[in-house]
Amino acid sequence: MKMLAAGKMSVPTRAAVTLSLVIGLLFLVSGMAAYFDIKRQALDEALIRLDGQNRQVAELQEGRFTRLSAAHEHAKQLLLAELAEGPSPDDARNLDTLFPRDRRGGRRSSDLLFDGGRTPFGYVRGVGAYIGMEPDANQRALILRATRVAHAVGEGIRPDLKSLYFFTPDNSLIMFAPDREDKLGFYRKKAPGNLDFQQETFAKISTAALNPSRRTRCTPLVHILYDTSGRTWTTGCMTPVDWNGRHIGTWGTSLLLNDLLSADELNGFRATDTVLVSAEGMLIRHPRYTLQSEAGSEQLLDLKQTRDPQLQALWQFIRSNAGKTFLGHAPRLAAHVSMRTIKTPGWYVLTIQNEDVIQAGALRAVARVAITAFLCLLLQGIAISLLIRRYVGRPLARLTERTRILTRRFQSDVDFPASARPELDEVEQLGHDFDDMAEKLTRAHLNLEQQVAQRTDELHRANVELSRLADCDTLTGAPNRRRILYDVEEKLALRNPRRLYMLVIDIDHFKRVNDTYGHLVGDRILTEIAQDARSLLRDNDLFGRIGGEEFMALIETSGPEEAIIVAERLRSGIGKTKRIFADGAAGQMTVSIGIANAHGRLSFAQLYAAADAALYKAKHRGRDQCVIEEADTVN
Repeated sequence: MKMLAAGKMSVPTRAAVTLSLVIGLLFLVSGMAAYFDIKRQALDEALIRLDGQNRQVAELQEGRFTRLSAAHEHAKQLLLAELAEGPSPDDARNLDTLFPRDRRGGRRSSDLLFDGGRTPFGYVRGVGAYIGMEPDANQRALILRATRVAHAVGEGIRPDLKSLYFFTPDNSLIMFAPDREDKLGFYRKKAPGNLDFQQETFAKISTAALNPSRRTRCTPLVHILYDTSGRTWTTGCMTPVDWNGRHIGTWGTSLLLNDLLSADELNGFRATDTVLVSAEGMLIRHPRYTLQSEAGSEQLLDLKQTRDPQLQALWQFIRSNAGKTFLGHAPRLAAHVSMRTIKTPGWYVLTIQNEDVIQAGALRAVARVAITAFLCLLLQGIAISLLIRRYVGRPLARLTERTRILTRRFQSDVDFPASARPELDEVEQLGHDFDDMAEKLTRAHLNLEQQVAQRTDELHRANVELSRLADCDTLTGAPNRRRILYDVEEKLALRNPRRLYMLVIDIDHFKRVNDTYGHLVGDRILTEIAQDARSLLRDNDLFGRIGGEEFMALIETSGPEEAIIVAERLRSGIGKTKRIFADGAAGQMTVSIGIANAHGRLSFAQLYAAADAALYKAKHRGRDQCVIEEADTVN
């Protein structure tokens, strides 16, 4: 509502403003109080939950590594007890039966040991082995005894631990893993005769130099030995075996990354990240950085060397709190953290929750307050509506009738300021304004018609410009994909397809320009090349931009030789032009061109697919060349 006189406001307006201010202030105060109170409660509950989750993971891992260490120790004692009995006269025959010689060198385990069958020491299954060097009598005894112990102890620790293996310093390895999908094919069938794994991390930590205490030690996250793709991550725990003061081998168990903490073990850990880090600063597990199927992440694993800011902050946090349990807010990580140590492997386990999660919980509580505020404001609106109906309704009824008369007389609505009458109330003033507006509308009718005509002409010009823009690429000015597709289809229908050739032109290494000099330079280079290409083509040749750094031309020639000449003129003309990039940097940009004949292609899609296939060959053969379908490269 407007002012009645200087400084005087209407009654409905004053009531609405006053009530809105009071209720709004109350809701603002109550909402802020609720927000801070619930945020504090959410923080307390989050820390309790984080610590409980962290303790659960630490206990779970400690139990797993304790059982693993106990299994290794049990296997170690069994093996030493059997070795104390000395070699058997049957060892040579049993070795030839169970571990026949391989033509590539060394020996491999027989299929019987993995598939299952009777052996001199009972029923055995799930065992695969690689024997590097031809063993002597003591080594034969060691291999056979280790095979029996690996099977006996391995069966006892399933399914908690999925593998148990024994390897020697002379590159012999016996593994019990009956559930492996590859059926231990690498060691049984594929390993080369000169396999040497003594420089692998799992072998090094078994040596006296790196493990003088001769205790169970675990590797950081590494690629599994037989996986050349680099997509299988594992950590292994090794227990060295010494006999008569000499290192004769090592018991080991590998844990795949997904087996360290399975989805079932993390069930219920919502909106949190569980991280495992070794005492040496090697990243063992992180849900956003270590993925079982992801290769090429080695640079992230060593937290002491990583350049990732988040991982650097993580390692700084661990170093500053090493050797103690932590529960609270970590500013460097912008999160709340619970951290403790897993004693057996010496790893740190961290449970991390982003502070935004707690903030979101508090905001949800504020939303509930906001709903309450909305309901109260709705009641306020009803009260104001009743007041307006009582005190303003009748004058508005008369105003409505006058508005209807004006609507019948004039089909358009033009806003003209009405003269103010301080002695009139709100409704009477509105009536006066409408009367005055009616008189002015009559005088403005002709002017309105002129404006309508002017706007109609402007709209027509705008539509013409829009039609032009719809057919042109806004960056290069060349015809866009929509236009070039229409023109190609039209030519295919009217011309002799044998004389039509499509050239698909792709700028080589264009992404480097964008990455090095920025998209503004890339856009300029793209425009220059489009202009150069258009100038190198004939007037009757079609040319346009397909998308990205790819262009297309449709030319009419006497045969493939002329098509290649046109394409070569394009390639060489663009390639020899010096391009200015930025800050004085300059160079040439090259293009690859795929050529396809329109004969037998009834649509744009078919012809484009053939030319694109030829372009792919040009790219595959080294770029900066023209390739015509089913033809050799033309340089």
